[in-house]
Amino acid sequence: MTTQVVPSPSPAPLPLSPAVEPAVEPAVEPADFYGASTVPQALARSARTAKGIILVDGSLAETRLAYRDLDASARSIAAGLRASGVAPGDRVCLLSGTDEPLLRTLFGVWYAGAVPVMLPLPRRRGELEEFLDDIGRRVAAVDARVLAVTDAYAEVFAPLAGPGCRVAPLGELAALGRESAVPVIEVPSDPDAVALLQFTSGTTQSSRAVVLTHHNVLSNMAAVWHGYGIGPEETGMTWLPLNHDMGIIGLLGCVARGNDVVVQSPEHFISSPMSWLTAISRYRVSLTVAPNFAYALAGRLLRGVERALDLSCLKWAVNGAEPIDVESLDAFTAAAARYGMRPTVPCPVFGLAEATLCVTLRPSGSPLAVSWVDRDALETEGLAVPVPEGAPGARRLVACGTPIPGTRVSVRAEDGTELPHGRVGAIHVQGPCVMSGYWNDPAATAAVMADGWLDTGDLGFVGDEGLVICGRRKDMIILGGRNIYPEDFETEAERVEGVRSGNTIAFLEHTTGRMVLVAEGRVGAAEAPDLAARLLDRLRRRLPVPPHEVVVCPASSLPKTTSGKRRRGRCREMYVDGTLPVLARAVRSAAGGGAASPERAK
Repeated sequence: MTTQVVPSPSPAPLPLSPAVEPAVEPAVEPADFYGASTVPQALARSARTAKGIILVDGSLAETRLAYRDLDASARSIAAGLRASGVAPGDRVCLLSGTDEPLLRTLFGVWYAGAVPVMLPLPRRRGELEEFLDDIGRRVAAVDARVLAVTDAYAEVFAPLAGPGCRVAPLGELAALGRESAVPVIEVPSDPDAVALLQFTSGTTQSSRAVVLTHHNVLSNMAAVWHGYGIGPEETGMTWLPLNHDMGIIGLLGCVARGNDVVVQSPEHFISSPMSWLTAISRYRVSLTVAPNFAYALAGRLLRGVERALDLSCLKWAVNGAEPIDVESLDAFTAAAARYGMRPTVPCPVFGLAEATLCVTLRPSGSPLAVSWVDRDALETEGLAVPVPEGAPGARRLVACGTPIPGTRVSVRAEDGTELPHGRVGAIHVQGPCVMSGYWNDPAATAAVMADGWLDTGDLGFVGDEGLVICGRRKDMIILGGRNIYPEDFETEAERVEGVRSGNTIAFLEHTTGRMVLVAEGRVGAAEAPDLAARLLDRLRRRLPVPPHEVVVCPASSLPKTTSGKRRRGRCREMYVDGTLPVLARAVRSAAGGGAASPERAK
């Protein structure tokens, strides 16, 4: 795993910056910050308060689950799991939408001293067979004792039961939590015990299970809550799936701090995106988390019909899990300002599952920091050369701040040496939140970890405002002497009217050396050729190396991970083997100028 950034002399002296922060702020110890060292201890402590989880659907019909009730049911479920043969350290896979039975059972698994493994629901109805195979592989990979599934899927997954693993409906397990007498159970207290096996998104390779301890999980959230200054009086909200690291770890941060937290399933968010913003206003939410596409969507919704909203309560709108587009974030900030949101609310972060969740963040209350750098120098020399705002040929990138307490970040060259401030290289991370490794995969662990340092697989540089992310190393394309990032093509394409936000993929077709951009359209077959032509024209005018071909596909065509991230490699395979559904194409002329006549798919 090496970076392919071409080293070259700097055009001007650059200050050395071997790490984002040479003087590392001490780690925040969970026992001091939360008064707890494990997830069950944290819930037991929050159970003394009147706070809890508020489950809402798309119309904001609510179900309240007080922490004291969650604590009591978790203890009963834990006793039932132990009576059925589940021992401390055993893996229990959970597959369900975000609902009350899932939450009760999840915490019951923790109280039993077992290790929850959150699994994804299928993204599309037509992929059930492939989905079953994937779940079977994951269950086998972690050697699970129990596969707990939402009641509706119990019969579907029954064939996955075997001598060492039983399939149990979640309703059956959650019913254990409705016992009249709460059993006396010893609350797990070892911070070094495994708390979670978190499958990676699998955007550039097969998904692997990250091993996270209770100390990893609580240290990460304690550092974030401390860094932002989030007190117990704040209210959080999440609609992210709990099989996603930002979903489950973010939820745990609220539970451990004793915050009220509004929880919505991703399915309800997708069916009614406005319900997210309405819930923020109604429940006076101060902290929410979402990927960039959600803020882009929120900006469009808020620019439309006037709505009865008050967003002045919002203090932290955390943006992560995918590349951050400055233009869409600016548009969201401007639109939300009409409803009282302050411009300092958006909080870009950098993180990954292998570091629990968060690695860097901006100081609370600070405005969005944008780095304007020369695109030619960045792509041909691996140098972040500052240019004036709006300068021709500039690339605009969001700074994701400095490391959370106890964490170090280092940007390194291909040979492993630390790079100076302003040079693009491979981002490495060290600290108490970094995983111990991948479950039962020492070779994969050794490939990304050495001497306690984690190679994140991301490329970036250190600027005046902290760490700036350029893209994934394995996704980077070398073309015409340039290191090109697919995110540039995708972000620019999604600004064209008629393109579905978050649903574009750029890749290099290796056999021909052709750059291809695939986009899902919000148009029918008759309008698709015009959309393809407009896309190619914009990319030709806005980027130094435009794609050779633009392909427009129907909605829900592009391959994504279970957490919704783009699978560029798989999309390239579908393009090559002809399985990618196509509405229209536009091909750049041989001379490299404008587009040839767009074609409608036959």
